[in-house]
Amino acid sequence: MPAGAAVEAVPSPLTTRPSRSAAPAPGPPPPDPEPDTARSRRTGRVHRRHANRTPLCGTDVVPSDYRRGVSQPLIAAHRGANEYLPEHSIAAFRQAIVEGADAFEFDIRLTADGHLVLHHDRTVKRTSNGKGAVADLTLAQLRAFDFAHRYPACAGNPEAERIPTIEDLFSLVVDSGKDIKLLIEAKHPCKFGPRLELRLWETLRRWPGLDVTVMSFSRAALKTWRGLDTSTPLVWIFEYPFRRPPEGVQVLSSRVDYIDSTPEFVERSHEAGYEVYTWTVNDADTAHRMAGLEVDLIFTDRPAAIRQTLTG
Repeated sequence: MPAGAAVEAVPSPLTTRPSRSAAPAPGPPPPDPEPDTARSRRTGRVHRRHANRTPLCGTDVVPSDYRRGVSQPLIAAHRGANEYLPEHSIAAFRQAIVEGADAFEFDIRLTADGHLVLHHDRTVKRTSNGKGAVADLTLAQLRAFDFAHRYPACAGNPEAERIPTIEDLFSLVVDSGKDIKLLIEAKHPCKFGPRLELRLWETLRRWPGLDVTVMSFSRAALKTWRGLDTSTPLVWIFEYPFRRPPEGVQVLSSRVDYIDSTPEFVERSHEAGYEVYTWTVNDADTAHRMAGLEVDLIFTDRPAAIRQTLTG
């Protein structure tokens, strides 16, 4: 994918994390520190949510009020609260608000007629009753498909059945009045190359005030974004083996099994000035291990259940 115009990376104005005095544990080389890169651990903040809304369909998990201790990671709804709801549906994100998620994680793709929609796979075969690549279909064609056809409890609910645009989700967040962090993954490779990032940048300019972070596995996509915008936090997602992070990145995100196999990675990344996110955490034991390692944020399909297991 063409990388777009390269510019010097400018770190985001986040709160600097105090350095730690302990020597890093042996292990793979730590990420190369960027002296001006800063971090925000939200240390000392106490969060409260009020779960007073009724789920749309498919689940009856509604937690009571909770208080999050300073050592707890943030909880991000992975494609929404999708344990019992279609992933990436507005219904799943509405349920994530009910369950008190701190953040929404979602993937974006560009349609044939230039709309940004929420969808993970290149094609719609797994998630809908239709077929074809998202990039080859118009928004109208995509909305003719049922994305809740495997969820009988959601029949007749357009928020579960219809593929949403990114602006549908932005409207939900604004209308909720909640302070929700939006973690937007730019999906690559795609036939549109850097046009995906350009369209996202153009869209965000119409929605000022949102708490947005951009993520990608693609180094080129992150470089393209930094050429368009110098302040939005960036997350580099990787599996393994670990390599030097791209310039301008504030957060490193890897799968749980990599962090389990290399637990010193979290401490060494913090020493180098990076936050650490991990995916996907859906059971109590894993959640406690990640919290014990002081991972900053965990992605989960079950925000309420993971919140409850961490807070007792």
